[in-house]
Amino acid sequence: MAAIVYLDIDDEITSAAARLRALDERRIALVLPLGSRLATSRINFRLLAREAEANHKAIEIVTGDASARALAASAGLPTHLSVASFEAGPSATAASGPGRPGDSPTAPMPVPPAMAAPEVRPPVPVVGRRPGSRNRGRGIAVVLALVALLAFGGVAGLQLLPSATIRLVPAVEEIGPIELHVTAQPGITEPDPIRLLVAATTFEFDVEASAAFPATGAKVEETTAGGSVTFTNCDINRAVRIGAGSVVATPGGVRFLTNQDVTVKRAQLGIFQIDCKSADVGIVAEAPGIDGNVGANAITVIPAGFATNVLFVTNPGPTIGGTHVETKEVAQADVDAALAALDADLAAEFAAKIAAPPGVPAGTTVFAETATLGAATPTTDPAIVVGTVTEFFDLGATAHGTVVGVDAGTVSTLADARIRSSVPDGFGLVEDSVSIDVGVPLVSGSTITFPVVARATAVPQLDEASLRARIRGAGLPQARTILGEYGEVTITVWPDWVTTIPSNDERVTFSIEAAPGGSPDPSPAASGAGTP
Repeated sequence: MAAIVYLDIDDEITSAAARLRALDERRIALVLPLGSRLATSRINFRLLAREAEANHKAIEIVTGDASARALAASAGLPTHLSVASFEAGPSATAASGPGRPGDSPTAPMPVPPAMAAPEVRPPVPVVGRRPGSRNRGRGIAVVLALVALLAFGGVAGLQLLPSATIRLVPAVEEIGPIELHVTAQPGITEPDPIRLLVAATTFEFDVEASAAFPATGAKVEETTAGGSVTFTNCDINRAVRIGAGSVVATPGGVRFLTNQDVTVKRAQLGIFQIDCKSADVGIVAEAPGIDGNVGANAITVIPAGFATNVLFVTNPGPTIGGTHVETKEVAQADVDAALAALDADLAAEFAAKIAAPPGVPAGTTVFAETATLGAATPTTDPAIVVGTVTEFFDLGATAHGTVVGVDAGTVSTLADARIRSSVPDGFGLVEDSVSIDVGVPLVSGSTITFPVVARATAVPQLDEASLRARIRGAGLPQARTILGEYGEVTITVWPDWVTTIPSNDERVTFSIEAAPGGSPDPSPAASGAGTP
């Protein structure tokens, strides 16, 4: 018993195979409409033949599409032009099994009427939708349209038939990701796309700082007090000689020195008393300062070595002239502290300039890790400042610094050139697809290395005239195969029973649509040479 399965135009090989496996009949007809997607590839028919063999079934193809019948026959499947032909009985290839690839369909061998036994054929079950009113109505409408065109337009009407509309969306070729390491260093004058080198620029800055600093040193000026003392000798036996430089003092320990030799005569013995003798001598305080200013009669301690019971001393008047004056002056420690503070100010000023560098072109990034600040130069010789009598002193310093900067645009430009050079021949770069991601750079001394990842997409560079020439007059499956090499293709024909691309280019509407993400750049720099 046989079965007939009607396939829709969009049925795939998977759905057709599933429907075959669901049938119990051994002999099955697959009825393919014009433009059937399944009929676009011989592989599909080979898969059907393999499916039939695995399930011990005999599959025969019924279609009005000559190209589809040829593809089926090349896969070893029997073919029929109509359902009636299938129902008339198995063809020669059907009778002998699926056949070999390349077998051509043959009609049944005619049997003389006298030898033919009467045969009662059971009805053939129909699986799926038998072409009904919609297909027949569409065919009638096409015939009526042709009649109307011939009646009212004659030859002009025939020029409207047949026609084809072809839409081709080129396939996208991914380029990358390409990982690069672009190095920027001083001394490079031009970007080097081979060694991946770009220029690094050294920028120079002068910074200065100044301030008023307090003086903590002290300058002391003192004078020595002076006066006179009177020595009294009460020794009746001898005179007393007191040499210059002898020390007399107050009981509190303020010492004075005699400024010359003095001799005090011996005392005279009177009737009722001793007549002591005296002599005066000048004195100066041993230490300068105000401590040497003592009142009258304050000096009472005689020089050492003299008898204190017969020799006496005192100052009849106060000692005067001792002074102590202190003034501020710049000490070496003050200058050292000032220079350290200026170094800190210069470093802060340099850091501020690096953060917003003056004179650096837009788009250039300076890297603080490369910054170098030279030694500070004082505006005034510190040796001159030390010892200056003042409460505050002014001091300034200058320094020269450098920092390395890189124009990040040159890094991206070099990566862009590398991705463009990676476009295969025959492809054009999709401009909107170019992606350049520059990572965090690695700084070593004055050399900066940028990790870069570049991506892009490309599409085939298609020449419409060349493509038209390749498919002109070709069968629809062949045309789909040819154009399918370049992307997603959609072909629609009118009327829908047309099986080939019209040879008249005026009857073919051919559109090559932009690839996803944008249009390819036709410039030679963005793509390889060549046409399909």
